Amino acid sequence: MKFYLKWINPVVALLVLVICTWIYFGGYFVSFDPKESSAFEKGENIIDPGEMGFSMYFFAKGLFCSSMLFLFGHFMKRYLYKKGSQE
Repeated sequence: MKFYLKWINPVVALLVLVICTWIYFGGYFVSFDPKESSAFEKGENIIDPGEMGFSMYFFAKGLFCSSMLFLFGHFMKRYLYKKGSQE
């Protein structure tokens, strides 16, 4: 359990953050249609009010979930170390 909380949990939290951030920013920098240029190449704003709905949800969800996963793992690790030293 301590190995998971020390190594695996932060990696999973970072992976969740990277995936959800890519969902938000990936479509801006990379055009999936080879005939069309990306929004970055066109010079459009990244925070477009008409396009923010679904991808902004994943960005906010990624920030929240990764931070809560990391913080909960850190607090759980401290709790287990403290509990182990009392016995």
